[in-house]
Amino acid sequence: MIRVLVVEDEPIVRRDLVLTTPWEELGCVCLGGAEDGKQALEMIKEQRPDIVITDIRMPGINGLDLIEIVAEMCAVAENGYLCEFIILSGYSDFEYARQAMRSGVQEYLVKPIDDEELSQAVTRARQRIEEHKHEDSLKKKLSGSGESMLMLFREYKLGEQKNANTRYVEKAIEMITSSYIGGITIEEAADKMSISSSYLSRIFKQETGYTFVDYLTYYRIKRATEILRSTNTKIYEVADLVGYTDARYFSQIFRKLTGVTPKEFRDSRQE
Repeated sequence: MIRVLVVEDEPIVRRDLVLTTPWEELGCVCLGGAEDGKQALEMIKEQRPDIVITDIRMPGINGLDLIEIVAEMCAVAENGYLCEFIILSGYSDFEYARQAMRSGVQEYLVKPIDDEELSQAVTRARQRIEEHKHEDSLKKKLSGSGESMLMLFREYKLGEQKNANTRYVEKAIEMITSSYIGGITIEEAADKMSISSSYLSRIFKQETGYTFVDYLTYYRIKRATEILRSTNTKIYEVADLVGYTDARYFSQIFRKLTGVTPKEFRDSRQE
């Protein structure tokens, strides 16, 4: 089950979110509520929730500060920890909400909270978490090796002899290179070629040595290194340019495949 923490300094609002939200129906379990950012940070460090629903305006550590602190935790976490945020705010705090969304937060709800909008936001966050956990298997490859995983990635080069399998794989690679920003699944690629996804999955791995998802991920991060080398584009913009709407998750995957964060990678090229 996906674990959720509620952070809200208004006791009535906090109680209602914790006790009346149908967490089990949403595929979640609520860990409880924190009354401010300081208590929330302690609970996050101890319990590692998957989703944090937080108000922006709070005494001490406010919502924006909490998001930034947890983002740093996620970037250096050894076990691939990732936390999705859903921010709660009034209309007058929209500028704060926009700042949070620039940091990778994708869900923003205006008080008073509509139950259906909350359910939809939690569902979207849960789906992203589940997708991230699936792709997290990348870090297990080459475990124990001190080498950058990305350095070992080689883009697929088709040989002179083309059989039916290599033609399908070539088309799949073309789809990845042309659609990596918007994203493409193996099911979509197979459907465009009128073959089964299981068949494409098998021959793709045989020909390239990678699964379709892994190849797409490696390709995206390789493009990101090229952008970081040649431009001063902001990290969240680089993430968007290679197909990641969540800048925090992009940074985490980048670090897994290169051994450094995007900022460290850029800084090392500027020294």
